[in-house]
Amino acid sequence: MGFLHSLSLFPFLLVFIVSFSWPITSSADIYGDFLHCLSSSSISNLVYTQMNSSYSSILESTIHNSRFITPTSPKPWVIVTPLHVSHVQATIRCSKKHGLQLRTRSGGHDFEGVSYISESESPFVIIDLANLRSVQVDVENEVAWVQSGAIMGELYYEIAQKSRTLAFPGALCHGVAFGGYISGGGYGLLFRKYGLAADNVIDAEFIDANGRILNRKSMGEDLFWAIRGGGGGSFGIVLSWKIKLVHVPETVTVFSIRKTLEQNATQILHRWQYISYRFPDGMYPSITISTTNTTTQGGRNLTVVVTFSTMFLGRANELVSLMQNIFPELGLTSKDCNEMSFVESILALGLLPNQNLEILQDRNYRVSFLLATPSFKTKSDYVKKPIPEIGFQGIWSQLFEPEARGATLNFVAYGGKMDEIPESAVPFPHRKGNLYKISYNIRWREEDNVNSERYIAWMRRLYSYMKPFVSKSPREAYVNYRDLDIGKNNEDGFTTYAQMSVWGRKYFKNNFDRLVKIKTKIDPENFFRHQQSISPYFG
Repeated sequence: MGFLHSLSLFPFLLVFIVSFSWPITSSADIYGDFLHCLSSSSISNLVYTQMNSSYSSILESTIHNSRFITPTSPKPWVIVTPLHVSHVQATIRCSKKHGLQLRTRSGGHDFEGVSYISESESPFVIIDLANLRSVQVDVENEVAWVQSGAIMGELYYEIAQKSRTLAFPGALCHGVAFGGYISGGGYGLLFRKYGLAADNVIDAEFIDANGRILNRKSMGEDLFWAIRGGGGGSFGIVLSWKIKLVHVPETVTVFSIRKTLEQNATQILHRWQYISYRFPDGMYPSITISTTNTTTQGGRNLTVVVTFSTMFLGRANELVSLMQNIFPELGLTSKDCNEMSFVESILALGLLPNQNLEILQDRNYRVSFLLATPSFKTKSDYVKKPIPEIGFQGIWSQLFEPEARGATLNFVAYGGKMDEIPESAVPFPHRKGNLYKISYNIRWREEDNVNSERYIAWMRRLYSYMKPFVSKSPREAYVNYRDLDIGKNNEDGFTTYAQMSVWGRKYFKNNFDRLVKIKTKIDPENFFRHQQSISPYFG
């Protein structure tokens, strides 16, 4: 800063300074000014700096992927945990004033960490919505207001306390937070009956880059359309959502049947492709594929196990009769079925068996459950034509590789209501024409993070192998399963339309163009941004 006082001594320097006339401000100055800005807004007790003893625990509290909490992972300058809308407004105002990037985190189930990681060298701030978790259920009018920091289990629990026949088409995993889930569309057990979570949003409370508080009426239908599936972190911060509750019977039925390769799993899976999307819309047919060791006369051998799971909105006898008629190959009997309430099916299929409903309110249970293998990489695909049996044989070969011991593949059947909703209804476009969605997951132990590229390389090989069998032009992907391999932005500035479209059309297809136009209008300075956010159009 002292060189400004040398203007009279060095005339040639004047030309330089006229061209670059801003004062040079150190990072320490920006940091101090930013904290002072926040303190003047009376939220200093909600601000955590790296010098604070609670900083690390707050940062890691909802991170579900430990490959982003290594010593070399970029850390935010500051974490703000607002309790009120004014705290959010203050954080936006101070971040914008002092040129700091802002990340918004609602629950941490962010597969690539874009809500709490920055790949640029610019300092950034996290605004963590975990304290904004109110759930207000109105049974009489069959609606609810849910704040973005609430987890799905908290909503399920509150509904269950008041009604056995109302529900919401939300996530299977109870620990997923509302904000990120709906921002990406959100599919779940009821999506073949009632559509996505985003299809059932009727209002929202939103804060834009200028700190304005908007609802559906004041934000307009374009922006209201964009926030329901256009991906989190692009347009502003949604504080709460008004959702429509849906009807379910008092009793639903659940089953899970395991088949190994030696039990004709390949043939049964091949058949499942042809009929699962035609199942009644009250069914949620899904498949999980992994490897396991089996004991034979020759010793212990590695094999593939395919688990066929379903939640059915009805009684067991009806489901058994239905499956025996349309899918006899599975061999379902009444002994395989368990009747329960809808909320209990969340426990049964969400890896929370034999737990009380109170576990749905435990935000940390999922984290502790996965401590053995907390690092992961995920990719997704959509299948429009059945994969031939020889195609599955190639998948099995990859699953037998050493890196794949922590790998799972999940297939979720489409059809039902998803065939009836237009691709343009919300930004999420993956509707009619899809047989099922695939998610590929590879996990490894935290202590093996030094070898993480080994596992990610395996995932990329499998993804490459699957190219002939999945959607094309574009090869579609699900935005809530973010994958930075398919492209990313220039975080330090604007990203061109051509750069964005590489990944944008995979997530949003033709809806991508409308999202760019809305972003250009609502946030032309690109204040809200991350590695895969929608950028304003500038060429």
